[in-house]
Amino acid sequence: MSSIRIRPRIRQFSNLSEEVVLNKYQQLLESAKFDLSGRIVEHHAFVKFKPENQHFWSPELTLEVVRNYLQDDAYADHKEPTLIRGYVSPRPSLWTFFAFAYIGLGLLFLGFLVYGTSQMMLDQPTNMLWYALVCLLLCLGVFIATQIGQRLGEEQTNTLLDFVNEGLS
Repeated sequence: MSSIRIRPRIRQFSNLSEEVVLNKYQQLLESAKFDLSGRIVEHHAFVKFKPENQHFWSPELTLEVVRNYLQDDAYADHKEPTLIRGYVSPRPSLWTFFAFAYIGLGLLFLGFLVYGTSQMMLDQPTNMLWYALVCLLLCLGVFIATQIGQRLGEEQTNTLLDFVNEGLS
């Protein structure tokens, strides 16, 4: 079954300090346990697959390790001092391409639809409505491509999620 979840979100808490969590992730990146590369800058970890294991649909992991400012709140659900949040997503260039494809096709669809209905009201041939239908079919094609890509990157996504869990254990 296909999932429409595009960017899995990560939101976990830890009793370890921010520095310890980031050091554990740094050690995991340097070890050979996961075939990943990345860098840690201040409170952020950017992780991706090594170039020899990357393909067009390879996901990337972005993590932010910060202090849980709500730990002292009486109504807080989590009292742990450290919050780890982030997401697994496609490369930014691929993400941007699909976002612009949806936006562009959506605007073309609306333009053709407005122009076609105007022609229909004026009792003129409504050729533009066919172009609107083509835009809808192209949107469906883009959606199918994203679902295929998500399925091709599923194993690597699970590897990145395992990396996150390993760093917190």
